[in-house]
Amino acid sequence: MSEFKYQKIVDEIVRAIESGIFSDKLGSNKLESVRRYAKDRGVGVSTVTQAYYELERLGWIYSEPKRGYFIASRRALKQPDYGSSIKRVIAELDLANAVQYSFNDPDILPLSCTAPCTVIDQELLLNRLHKQVLKHRPYKLMMQDPIEGIPELRYEICRHLLRSGQVFFKEQVLVTNGRQEGLLLALTAAKAIGKTVAVESPVSFYFQAMLKQFNTDVIEVPMQASYADELALLSKAHKEQKFDTFLVNPNFADPTGRVLSVEDKQALIEWASEHGVTLIEYDRGELYFGATRPVTIASLVTQTRTCRVISIGDFYDTISPAISLGYLICIDTFTSCQYAKQIIAEEPSIALQHMVANLMSSGEYHTLTGKLRNQMNTNYLKMESSMSPVLGGSVYMSQPTGGPCIWFKLPKGYSSEALWSRVISEKLSIAPGAMFSFTSNYTCYFRITFALPWNDKMASGVIRLAEVIRDYIEEK
Repeated sequence: MSEFKYQKIVDEIVRAIESGIFSDKLGSNKLESVRRYAKDRGVGVSTVTQAYYELERLGWIYSEPKRGYFIASRRALKQPDYGSSIKRVIAELDLANAVQYSFNDPDILPLSCTAPCTVIDQELLLNRLHKQVLKHRPYKLMMQDPIEGIPELRYEICRHLLRSGQVFFKEQVLVTNGRQEGLLLALTAAKAIGKTVAVESPVSFYFQAMLKQFNTDVIEVPMQASYADELALLSKAHKEQKFDTFLVNPNFADPTGRVLSVEDKQALIEWASEHGVTLIEYDRGELYFGATRPVTIASLVTQTRTCRVISIGDFYDTISPAISLGYLICIDTFTSCQYAKQIIAEEPSIALQHMVANLMSSGEYHTLTGKLRNQMNTNYLKMESSMSPVLGGSVYMSQPTGGPCIWFKLPKGYSSEALWSRVISEKLSIAPGAMFSFTSNYTCYFRITFALPWNDKMASGVIRLAEVIRDYIEEK
């Protein structure tokens, strides 16, 4: 992280100069010595030395032998570029925020983001659905206000999930404004906010970002090749520090490429029931490449195998990132989720709910998700065939059975954060493993997406990424 620390010092001093705190005219233009600055800020001497060197190179300061560093005359300063330069991506930001900002830089190929629905252009479909809905009594749409969501959409969600053998009643479904609100409602309903929670690790980035805001104590349970071993770790963690909520991502490929089997999910239900733990799952089963969609944990709860489960689903992955609409499937938790929604959430757009309900009732949603999975699988095969010849066997690449991402593992001693600095300078972006952990785990891992429109920029970008990775490994 030294790259980010020194850049933060650079930007801090630049802002101080621009604000007039340092001024050559007022005689207060001498900077603290390197050692003094390092001691005051609790950073390494080498980090401050690197920052001062960069400031001098850019013309903000100058050095005098045996006297120290001084602010340069404002007339001689080279003004920083606050446009779309790479520095805008990393200045004053920790790693996760820097990666997030890179999504919106038009000059950067955002291989770190996951918006799988973008592989198919849905604009015409969404325009047609919107016109159909608004044509029928638009003011009535605005006056409807059911807390649970409109019955039509809740029914169609159940009907769609029945295609994969999952039986739910619409009385178990609660419509939300998307996955982020869904997680907030789930944590609230589980009475988990501010308390210790456990998460499987590496953790979904959106889980991590939310938990950092609301939960000061998070227990990470690393994924294991054997799920029995993982449950044993979970039991050990629960014994050492009790928790009442466990967050999982069962249908999204982890670094091993695994999606939890039905038997593994049933074993988790039994464990949670025995320990009195509520399960919150983020279901991305729609992205599975196989013929049959993986079932949710929620669908496996029976009268003989009781467990409190809240399953989070949304249409961000499948229809459009602009669709702020999702749902919760609440198993023995509906009343608490409904109450949480009533007190802390706004009602989702009624028109949007009707749009999605119509899409599902017509069968077009089922067709759309099938095309989406096929295109994603095609993109994965293209990416794998482009990168493997360049990388050879020097880097591990996962073989996902679904989802929009490939996980990579660098050889021992290599850092994905250091690689990120190299990659971003090439106007590419990856997601380093540190984004998916609350600790320093997974520093040698990183993740990229193949679920973007496959065009010339994408094709050349993944090859260039492979070259940067290869060069990084060979240079060390």
